[in-house]
Amino acid sequence: MLKKVIPVVILLILIACPDALATQEHADPEGLYTHQIAHLFFMFSMAVLFIQIKRVPTLPRGWRFIGIAAFLFLLWNIDTFTVHWIREPLSPEFFSGSVRAWTQKIDISTLIAKVFYAGKILDHFLSVGAMVAFIMGIKSFKDEKEEP
Repeated sequence: MLKKVIPVVILLILIACPDALATQEHADPEGLYTHQIAHLFFMFSMAVLFIQIKRVPTLPRGWRFIGIAAFLFLLWNIDTFTVHWIREPLSPEFFSGSVRAWTQKIDISTLIAKVFYAGKILDHFLSVGAMVAFIMGIKSFKDEKEEP
């Protein structure tokens, strides 16, 4: 029953929401500082979790997936922290259009702008991969618990 309800709920949310504002700007300078400190804390937490999981060679399958998720979240935090840091010195002329109207473009004629753009793309691969590994780990725990 739940497997049939979830797609309907997601579809209703997508239809009901007029904007998908997934871009977040941080108020200068305090917002960015706080945000970057949060990335450092999350990065440190994932590094500790990954190291603790790797120290035990005979963990159940679920923990191995959680370890992969921790490693990918660690890489994601490094990437995202770096991209935020690179974004700050980029001049406004690198960006044209509007985020709200889905017309924003980035001029990637310089090396630093290319690195920024590549980091923004990598950001999504790492975060989605980490979330998938985490969910697989939780699902593995659930499956192990259900076995007789």
